[in-house]
Amino acid sequence: MECRKCGREIPEKSKYCNLCGASQAPPRRRALKRENGTGSVYKRKDNKTAPYVAVAPTRYDDYGRAIRDIIGNYRTEREAKDALEDFRRSPTTRINITLEQLYEEWFPIGCRGKSKQLQDGYKAAWKHLKPLWPYKFKEIRTADMQGIVDDLAGTMSHSSLSKIKILLGLLYKYAMQNDIVHKNYASFLILPKRQNVVKDCFSDLELKKIEQAAGVIPFADCILFLCYTGLRITEFLTLTKTSVRYESGVAYLTGGIKTDAGKNRIVPVHPKVQPVLKEWAEKNGDTIFCRPDGSAYTANYFRERCYKPALTEIGVRPLTPHATRRTFATRMSAAGVKPEDMIALMGHSDFSVDINH
Repeated sequence: MECRKCGREIPEKSKYCNLCGASQAPPRRRALKRENGTGSVYKRKDNKTAPYVAVAPTRYDDYGRAIRDIIGNYRTEREAKDALEDFRRSPTTRINITLEQLYEEWFPIGCRGKSKQLQDGYKAAWKHLKPLWPYKFKEIRTADMQGIVDDLAGTMSHSSLSKIKILLGLLYKYAMQNDIVHKNYASFLILPKRQNVVKDCFSDLELKKIEQAAGVIPFADCILFLCYTGLRITEFLTLTKTSVRYESGVAYLTGGIKTDAGKNRIVPVHPKVQPVLKEWAEKNGDTIFCRPDGSAYTANYFRERCYKPALTEIGVRPLTPHATRRTFATRMSAAGVKPEDMIALMGHSDFSVDINH
């Protein structure tokens, strides 16, 4: 074998030449240097778990100062280079945006054309994510979000937890549309199993007490009206004179909210509560069931200041306003009303929603 430097014959597998002392080890291959403006990858000695850092191509602010955005830290050099290539294909200046910044950016766009009720639902779900607000969005993983859901599982309903997951899914969708992330980690969230709990409705005895209190205790007549029409509280509070029509002496309510099945449905008014409808309609307010000055009640005000105090004074259980809807559904089912008729009257695609839940 010849020496790599001087050409003298040396023994096979010798590490050094006896004459010139040159090493016979094969030359090390030098890594190819990245072109300018394509970003870089380097290794940090103070990070043992994710030492490789991917850095986006240098950009400059309005004053000409260089800004080097860190794309992220990775376990291997290959992962860091792949992340840099992903960034080069879909570059964004918001690579380090926090969850809070993303939410503030998304909210006016995501709520465009949405009802106030839905917007309030987003806001309520958002408050529970406060521990993650300062995190860089691209660094949040399923485990971070799952920890919050698990902590809340013992104190919140399945519906409330699902709203948190929905909000996170919407944020991920927006972030992916803007190349901030490329994977929806919220889709892997696991919610606790929904408890199939049968909720209460007013008993026959309680309904009798409510009927006897109508006209004596303020708003007892309203509760009775709800039990005999099955209206949602918002539907009830937004009834106007145009919502009522009469045929052969029978009053019918038209309208509805929330679902396609609920909108523009027709609900006959039971003879027992037709006098209630007539008495309130004569107040000539903005809505039929109105304040003394004729203005409409808000759902929260009516629930807290009218509905609950009336139940307390009547002496029946303080069930939620939705219990009146379940009472209506249960009584119809007991009377043998056909499922398709119940669906039409309740404004549901499945009447068991109100009987069983």
